[in-house]
Amino acid sequence: MRKAISLTCMFGLVVVFFTLANCFAAEPTSTQLGRIEEAVKKIKHTARGIQKEGYDELKAIGIVSASYLIDMLKDKTASRESKTLACDLLGDLKAKNAVETLIYTLKNDSYTIRAAACKALGKIADARALNPLLGMLSDKESSVRESAIYALVNFRDNRIPAQVAEYISDNSEKVRIAVITLLNEKLDIKTAAQIRKALANDKSKDVRRIAAKALGSLKDKNSVEVLAEAITEDLDHFTREQCAESLGKIGDKKAVPALIEALKDDYKDVQLKAASSLKAITGQNFGREYAKWSQWYSSQKK
Repeated sequence: MRKAISLTCMFGLVVVFFTLANCFAAEPTSTQLGRIEEAVKKIKHTARGIQKEGYDELKAIGIVSASYLIDMLKDKTASRESKTLACDLLGDLKAKNAVETLIYTLKNDSYTIRAAACKALGKIADARALNPLLGMLSDKESSVRESAIYALVNFRDNRIPAQVAEYISDNSEKVRIAVITLLNEKLDIKTAAQIRKALANDKSKDVRRIAAKALGSLKDKNSVEVLAEAITEDLDHFTREQCAESLGKIGDKKAVPALIEALKDDYKDVQLKAASSLKAITGQNFGREYAKWSQWYSSQKK
């Protein structure tokens, strides 16, 4: 018992050590300093190829370069491209000592830099960034809203699904895809009604397909009707295929008639998913044979 406690304590100390090491990054050696300064000059260059060289060099050097990237974000003379690369690299380095600066950078006039700061904060996933990222959901630029939503996927907080779901009807398709992607990752039955609405009404086939998947993962029986309608009416066969799979996951017998009709779909993959779901729900196995399923179902109603 004491040994187990001792090992647990040691593990905890190791985690604390590495966390502190990240927050208070060590000073670079004289050799690293020269390399960092040269790489920073490259990132500030106007040629993309040279900027990429600088990015790769700083990434290879590691967390000790973070403070120089933070300084770049604070530098009013640094270009938009340089600051964007600095955000990207701080995110890749998971530099917790950059969180406060990145949060401040969310106020930058450039939407490109704001979006990059959102992405970086998502990669670092520090709790201090949660509320600022939620605030970015109302940014006037769609690319910033999209980046904030994807960043929030990496955070654990019960408020996230409901607040993000409010943007499921955003005028930007990319934002709506980001919203439904997050809701599929962070399943919350409270958002089911909004997801059903997206499946029924959204113009984007990607949104509808992911919405159908989310409803199946939620196993929400209130979603059977909308899934059953979409399995025969949706114009996208990938969405119809996902509806068939999701109805099988939910397992409600009310879906059987729609699944039988799906066996007549023009696409074999839809038929296969429908047959699989029918077997899961009913315990019967008639493959993709529409006539046999129809005959069996009719006999059940007598």
